[in-house]
Amino acid sequence: MSQRLFFGPLSVLLTALLLVACEPMGPLPGTSLAGELATPPATWETLNEVDVIQLETVGPRSVNIWGVGLASGYYVAASEGLKATWASRLAKDPKTRIRINNKLYELRAVIVTDPDELALVARAFQQKYNLDAQEDFPDATLFRLDAR
Repeated sequence: MSQRLFFGPLSVLLTALLLVACEPMGPLPGTSLAGELATPPATWETLNEVDVIQLETVGPRSVNIWGVGLASGYYVAASEGLKATWASRLAKDPKTRIRINNKLYELRAVIVTDPDELALVARAFQQKYNLDAQEDFPDATLFRLDAR
């Protein structure tokens, strides 16, 4: 009897959480992001105080991710490259939305291949997230998120 009383309310609570939890939670992906639609800022550097942002791909599917803003744009990186589900989705359909400080920005993902841009962004990630400059991510894919 006590087992039934415990699992009954617990299962109702878990079911309710699953039904309303469309936001990514920690490493668990979510679905559509909510927030106020905003025009991309003139410079993304002003939003660098935020460590973790949310990124939405087609599906919709959303994840928590690190990002860095520079004068040239906002950047996100997949350390596993296109093996990461969200990165492979962006490579197939570049339309994306990110949420920073409850504001949604509709953007288009572009894979960065220019060595100078890659080096500049790598330094920005190292500085922002206190990463070791010697860390090597041979499969990494870097995306610049441009206005649509």
